[in-house]
Order: sequence, then C-alpha cells, then structure tokens
Amino acid sequence: MDTHHHDMMTDFEPDNFLRSLFDTSKAILFSPKKFFEQMKTSGGLQNPFIFLACCVLIHALIVGLLRKNQTLLVANLAWGIIMPLVTAGILLFIITRLFKGSGTYEMAFRVNAYSAAVALLSWIPLVGVLLEFYRIYLIVLGLGSTFTVKTPRAFLAVVMTLVIYMFLGGTIAHMTGGQWPMAVP
Repeated sequence: MDTHHHDMMTDFEPDNFLRSLFDTSKAILFSPKKFFEQMKTSGGLQNPFIFLACCVLIHALIVGLLRKNQTLLVANLAWGIIMPLVTAGILLFIITRLFKGSGTYEMAFRVNAYSAAVALLSWIPLVGVLLEFYRIYLIVLGLGSTFTVKTPRAFLAVVMTLVIYMFLGGTIAHMTGGQWPMAVP
C-alpha cells in the first residue's frame, strides 16, 4: 500500500518548500477532515514547526507592512509562534488528564501548527475574524481525528483552553492597569 498520497499532503516537506507550503495549506484549508485523518502523528516537530513559522511570518509581514508598524510585526511573529507551542501543552493536559484520552504533545502541536494555515489569509480585513473561528474548527477537527476523544470533547478542550487564556489575559490586564501586550489579530 502506498503510504505517500500524491493527492494529499500529510506532512509539510521543507525539501520541496514552495510546492509543499502551497499543497499543505490548500489541503488544510479546503479538505481539513481528510488532511487530519491522514496527517502524520509522529516524525518530529521540525516540519510542522517550519510550516507554522512560514504561515506566521507571511501573516506578520503583511500586517506589519499594511499597518507600517514594526512592533506589530514582531509581536505577531512572537505570539504566532509561541502560542501554538503553549496551546498544544494545555490541550494535551486537558485531553489526557481530564478526559482520559490518549495522544502525545507532538500530535497536539501538529494540529495547532497546521491549523495556522488560516494565518495566510487572516490578515484580510473582516475575513480575518471568521478565519480565526475556522482555526478553532480546524483544531477541534484535528484533535478529534488524532486523539482518542470524540469531537464534542475535543471542542470542549478547545473552549476550556480559550477560557484559560481569557482568564490569564484578564489577570494580566488587571495587574498591568489595563495595558495589554500586543496580541495577534
């Protein structure tokens, strides 16, 4: 059986950079269920991390150039790369400890990293907000496909993660007198 599907990317391939970036993004954005069902769940963090960094860099450059704001560019880049690493850990904890599902940090990170494909388009005014909801949908779909949890629990894990972030954000805002660090749009 051929394990490498030519019709569907299952992992970003840095050796075939532009083609792989395009094909992987297209697969995630337009055939997410199929992508996550066929996605590699092991093989290291390097390929999904490079994919994430590319999507975030493209987003940060476009936003930074459009708004002529270097601070925003750097903030978008930093948050865009750090948050999926942290989010994967929180989701792994919720799914494995609270919901007794099984899976690995790598699986959670891959789902988050590949869901960053939305960043390629989320800089577009008005569409960006909808695409962030689509990113949540992609993460839920990916978690449900890779972890031993059903979709409602994957959704609940994502909602719980968002609540944790809102709580932390509110705490930080309260502690800093309402000053908020630059967030990804």
